[in-house]
Amino acid sequence: MELLFESRTNLSGFSGHLNFVQYKPRIHQEPVLQPDTFIDGAGVSIYGSVLSDAGRLRMWYCAVPKDWDYQHDMSSIAYAESDDGIRWTKPALGVLPHGPGPNNLTDLGLHSATVFIDPQSPPSHRYRATGCGYRGLFLCRPEITESGYYTAHSADGLRWTLDSATPRWQSADVITSVYHPGRRGGVTAMKFTQRCMRMHRRSIHTAEFCNGVYSEPVSALYADEFDDIRAATRGFHSCDYYGMGMLPAGKGTVGFLWNYWHELPYTGSPTCPFALYGTSDITLVYQPAPGDRWFHIPGRPIFVDHTDVPWAHNGWINSASNVVEVGDEHRLYLSGSTTSHGFSWTPDWKSTPKWVEWLKRHQTSAITFARWPKWRLFGFESDPEGSFAINLGRVERPSELHINYEIIKPEGSVRAEVQTDGGAKAHSFEDCQPMTGDSVSARAAWRTGTLIPATPSAVVSLKLDNARVYAYELKPAD
Repeated sequence: MELLFESRTNLSGFSGHLNFVQYKPRIHQEPVLQPDTFIDGAGVSIYGSVLSDAGRLRMWYCAVPKDWDYQHDMSSIAYAESDDGIRWTKPALGVLPHGPGPNNLTDLGLHSATVFIDPQSPPSHRYRATGCGYRGLFLCRPEITESGYYTAHSADGLRWTLDSATPRWQSADVITSVYHPGRRGGVTAMKFTQRCMRMHRRSIHTAEFCNGVYSEPVSALYADEFDDIRAATRGFHSCDYYGMGMLPAGKGTVGFLWNYWHELPYTGSPTCPFALYGTSDITLVYQPAPGDRWFHIPGRPIFVDHTDVPWAHNGWINSASNVVEVGDEHRLYLSGSTTSHGFSWTPDWKSTPKWVEWLKRHQTSAITFARWPKWRLFGFESDPEGSFAINLGRVERPSELHINYEIIKPEGSVRAEVQTDGGAKAHSFEDCQPMTGDSVSARAAWRTGTLIPATPSAVVSLKLDNARVYAYELKPAD
């Protein structure tokens, strides 16, 4: 569906009392995947992806083995699968021997590795992945000698081949990728650390994947003064962006931005300090169309608060690279740990043996998810009434209009009117069957029918009474 981003250029005619609102997801309070084997006994993190594939859910996650040295980043990528996204199994794959027995490790061997399915690639390249690699990375692929962001491909998602033995991009350490159906290609978000506002700050750059080729990255999101104000109001010192999950939505893209709240002291050089300590929350950003700038939601409200994840109340959270659809809901899988970023490290980036031993005894981590009705992230709310228009542009063939909405007070409704080329009314408010209750995809209907005719241009006006509208879709009639 097309989400109702506030800055969409095809929205106009606002009248009445309308507010732009963000939906509040629910956090699944119990872990769905925990460290319970030798391969992930020191921790699990959804530095990875959850995909719906061939009737099941498939997860690629960062598994921290019990023999991890607590010194280097890890690149041990494990695999799990599920029928419902709540009960997961860890199959013995026999792909990468490690530890005392069978395990669920893939041989992807990249840090922060994420996976997407490319339906346009040959079978040997159906699964695509991006990740960070460098020499000395724990369980890294042996052919990696240079530091950077790498790309890889696979026929089954378990046995991988690097696209090149040299990195595709220079790197920091976090990179995420998704397939975007509306663009018939992939979108990649990568972290870079550059000087910004008198210190080194983590920022997000994006690249495109089309016809088997990854583009050069362009800058997308940098923290600013308002982020530092937000950090101060939450008891921290400053802020930057650690990574970003994504949800393709029509032609647009929603980002699930990991806000990294900094605590003092900073580290690094005296002339350009760098944050090591702190925690994280997730906010929403969006890009209305390819090549557009990225926008924050007004006020930048928190979408997932780390304190809402029971075992991460004083720790750290991060999300999967993507959102997965399960029935009529969307899920963003997230991982949380009980300790904050940099917990066992000194300000000069040296591991402290005392606190490493403490971590071995006490730190816990697990994976769960945030859930919401699909496509319901933000939209317009009337209080009590308001209206606006959506320019649909050219309608190539007779189609039906579907609306994602909810009624928020008794006797509320949503009604629609359609004007075609030249201003002629194809359907009127008076003829519209009021939409009541709650629906993620309700078909608009009038006494005159349900079809919007093929036309060089069409404009839909929506009238909201005590209602919220989140998204719309024009579906060609069968």
